[in-house]
Amino acid sequence: MLRRQIVLSRLPYIEQMEHSECGLACLAMICGYYKKHVTLTELREEFGVSKSGMSLFHLKKISEKLDFDVKAYRGDITTVSKSALPVIVFWEQRHYVVLEKMTKKYLYIVDPASGRRRLTIDEFNTSYSGIFLSLKPNAHWRKRKKQSSWGFYIKHAFKQPKWIVLVLLFSTLLQGLGILNPMLTQWITDEVLVPKNVSFISILGYAVFMLYLFYNLNLMARGYVVTKLQKHMDHALMSHFTQHLFKLPYQFFENRSSGDLLFRANSNTFIRSVFSNRLISLMIDCMLLFFYAALLVWYIPSMGIFVILSGVVCFVILLLSTSITQRLTSKEVEAQAKVQSITAENIHNICDIKVMGLERASYDTWEKNFMQQLVATEKRNLWDTFLNVISSGYQFILPVFLLWMGSSRVIEGSVSLGTLVAFSNLASSFMAPIVSIGTAYNEVILVNNYIKRIKDVVDSRAEGSKQNVSLQKLRGKIEIKNVDFRYSPYDEYVLKNVTLTIHPGEKVAIVGSSGSGKSTLAKLILGLYRATNGEVYIDDYPLSDYDLKSVRREIGTVLQETRLFNTTIYDNIVMNQPGLSIEQAVNAAKMAEIHDEIMKLPLGYYTVVSENGINFSGGQRQRLLIARALVTEPSILILDEATSSLDSVTEKKIMERLHTLECTRVMIAHRLSTIKNADRILVMHKGTIVEQGDHLSLYQKGGHYYHLYTQQLERADENSPLIR
Repeated sequence: MLRRQIVLSRLPYIEQMEHSECGLACLAMICGYYKKHVTLTELREEFGVSKSGMSLFHLKKISEKLDFDVKAYRGDITTVSKSALPVIVFWEQRHYVVLEKMTKKYLYIVDPASGRRRLTIDEFNTSYSGIFLSLKPNAHWRKRKKQSSWGFYIKHAFKQPKWIVLVLLFSTLLQGLGILNPMLTQWITDEVLVPKNVSFISILGYAVFMLYLFYNLNLMARGYVVTKLQKHMDHALMSHFTQHLFKLPYQFFENRSSGDLLFRANSNTFIRSVFSNRLISLMIDCMLLFFYAALLVWYIPSMGIFVILSGVVCFVILLLSTSITQRLTSKEVEAQAKVQSITAENIHNICDIKVMGLERASYDTWEKNFMQQLVATEKRNLWDTFLNVISSGYQFILPVFLLWMGSSRVIEGSVSLGTLVAFSNLASSFMAPIVSIGTAYNEVILVNNYIKRIKDVVDSRAEGSKQNVSLQKLRGKIEIKNVDFRYSPYDEYVLKNVTLTIHPGEKVAIVGSSGSGKSTLAKLILGLYRATNGEVYIDDYPLSDYDLKSVRREIGTVLQETRLFNTTIYDNIVMNQPGLSIEQAVNAAKMAEIHDEIMKLPLGYYTVVSENGINFSGGQRQRLLIARALVTEPSILILDEATSSLDSVTEKKIMERLHTLECTRVMIAHRLSTIKNADRILVMHKGTIVEQGDHLSLYQKGGHYYHLYTQQLERADENSPLIR
């Protein structure tokens, strides 16, 4: 029998933004439960996120650093029920969730990937992996207030005070004209219709027309200033978001899908729409409520109090529904982001899908997730419909009900017919802002789910960009001193105590088995990764003292991840770098042995390259990328498997041309024949440099290089491009 446990306050839901940070998200939720509100971004930047996930031991260590007393337990559901909730539960042998509360029949979990769920005991046991962490704040625990999610948007909105003031002004005028309506109705009824005073009819016609004209002009003016405000907000928000996105470190993009990032960027449009329309209307509606309430009591006191109380009841119903609204909208946003990620991934990998005949399987995966999105949207729409039925039905029946309620007073003569009709109209006007506030509040809740994703980007720390060293032209010296690197404090080291000096103009090759750390070393030289320990020096200055963008412009690079863009061949080579002419692009293409093939195309250098260069062969793509790396005449050239798709003849021609360059050259290759003529060859094994020297000395040594080289010779057949 389970022991009933219900937590004293609600656990805040924090969605994981990366595939491997469910453990950190669970910790952030439990911190929030105990009133120490920390963001997932802060935890990620302090403790890092492993690419391969986080173990229970590492999660325990992080919890202790956050001032928790932590105990790990292995046991069944009965053991879990004896611990104080909430606890972190190991789930499906690969995931973490928070067990928030339990009753005799159900267990309630909060999954950082999918939100709140209610499970039966059997459902829980199916996924529960038998281990959980119990966390309690220790004596060092300090509470911390939750930061507002809207600060980023309000800051940018108030950069346009003129347009905000104008929106408020025209909105207030429109609402003021709305107040005139019941007053005018009362006057027409009591002074024109009841006494049958025909002398005012013509004047009233002109007055109504002028009122209509003035209202429409104000409405048009408000629409104009709202459009202007939205334009300025769009520019400010998207510029800031995109600029900051480009400044984020490379590792940020390694752990997120491009589809999800696009979804976040597009969310800005919806957020500013709610801000520029709903929030401003919300401010005015709140002010109008008090004014309408005063008028209602002034017109007919007893009936006015009744309408006010009815409005309060309607508002409370809408307010109490917000927790359900938040849960449903959260699921919908998560489902939308997932579908967009899957769609973008499938389009990006369409070649693999085609060659493996996975069209049906890929469609089935997409359809399954899309159906989940449709179900989530359907549930939210049905819930919105239910809320709208309550509010709309109330607004529909209230005027008629009030006319019935006040009819006896009109017959008795205590209230005029005009007053009752005006009161009925005023009551409808009073209910409109209440419904509007409830709707706006629900939209604000929906927006919060989008803001969480936006803040994951704008709150992330930008890549360091000092400029302590004045950069003219690099000489090309690279020095790596005692460098260790790992992706997070709880990962194994990828590089261990690497020390290396590459002199200006030296041609250095790096070889080794897959996973030995070759590409990681290249990314450290480029500053795409930061060394965990030790330092990388360029021309005798620490890399961290340079403006990284300026350094990278001095380095020609082709990495395994380098891609072509959907623009012309010329643009792909020069890449918007100022001062580069078509002649320089042609020279670079000749160096890369691709010029003749470009000239055979109908549009030559102005031929448009498809996305990722799929209208070119693999070898052509690599040569275009080599041309891009050479066009600036770099001081340092880094090539990571840059010729892997080339035939041996073309590769040899390119190598001969590159050998004439005076720049420092760092080349990574699995095909060892490519690097036989290097000045120095570095052999890496399990994150360390185990051998270095020229081809002949390393071969004669009979060590790692010898074995790598002879293994390739043994695998090579008579058509192998390997030089024998």
